[in-house]
Amino acid sequence: MYAKGKSSSVPSDSQAREKLALYVYEYLLHVGAQKSAQTFLSEVRGFCLPQHNGP
Repeated sequence: MYAKGKSSSVPSDSQAREKLALYVYEYLLHVGAQKSAQTFLSEVRGFCLPQHNGP
C-alpha cells in the first residue's frame, strides 16, 4: 500500500481516525441527516479528545 524507502509518511492512526470521522460526518450531511451528523460529531469529539482524570 505504501512504498518502502520513499520519503512519504504513513498516516498515523489518529490522523486516519480523524479523516474517517470527517468523511462520515460529510456523508451524513450530504444525505440530509443533519441531526445524525451533529450527534455523530459530538460523540466523535468526545472520543477523540484525550481524557484527563484530574491532577
